Amino acid sequence: MTNFQQIKLGLKSYSKAFTFIFKNKLGWTFLVPIVLNIILFVVVQNYIFELITYVKAFAGDWSLIKDSGFWSGAVSVVVGFFIEILFFIAFAYLGGYVVLIIMSPLLSYISEKTEQVLTGNEYNFNFVNLIKDTFRGIIMAIRNMLIEIGFLILAFIVGFIPVIGWFAAFLLFFISAYFYGFSFIDYYNERQRLTIKESATLVKKYKWIAISNGGVFALTLFIPILGSYLVLFVAILSVVAATLAMNEADAYEGSN
Repeated sequence: MTNFQQIKLGLKSYSKAFTFIFKNKLGWTFLVPIVLNIILFVVVQNYIFELITYVKAFAGDWSLIKDSGFWSGAVSVVVGFFIEILFFIAFAYLGGYVVLIIMSPLLSYISEKTEQVLTGNEYNFNFVNLIKDTFRGIIMAIRNMLIEIGFLILAFIVGFIPVIGWFAAFLLFFISAYFYGFSFIDYYNERQRLTIKESATLVKKYKWIAISNGGVFALTLFIPILGSYLVLFVAILSVVAATLAMNEADAYEGSN
């Protein structure tokens, strides 16, 4: 399968995912993001904005300009602006992993049901297996997040290099998309009895499926304000799209 075919398959699977969900009576799963969004809204209103205000005030206290004149106010505004930008960047690049951890039990269930419809493979509900799959999903999300943090630090350092630094953010997006896609695809790989190492090897083979799948999820995180709420719904679409894509990729390889 060529890189172009992988990209096309990864994106095409999203257009199929929405119809697939409602056609196969999985639409109820969207109720979970609604509940989580209500909780998220309350948390953001009561804690996150308060935290940002506190950090801005703390940074203002450490300002080199202590007088109450124009320059002091200007410095406070600039510091506050950069802190808000920093929070936004941190959420855009790493917030998705929080979503993956919180929604891991649901995503595992949805991926399993999707494959069951596609292949007819019966997976009888087992609470122990659900816990096991959920735990692996959480481990995978944490693993990928730590790797991406390493790339974030590297990109920050490279960002100071003229010209090369300009491409750092662009490259970082593709890295982020790859690891998000990896996380969604791994739910499928786990049921094929692949270890995390074997799953990583397979995802490298289908890296452009992972990037195109995770890219849609990653782009959602960059939408100001609404992105933090929409991403919970997109996570469901992403895991269904990943399962559809990998099932088709396996069928393609089997026929060639």
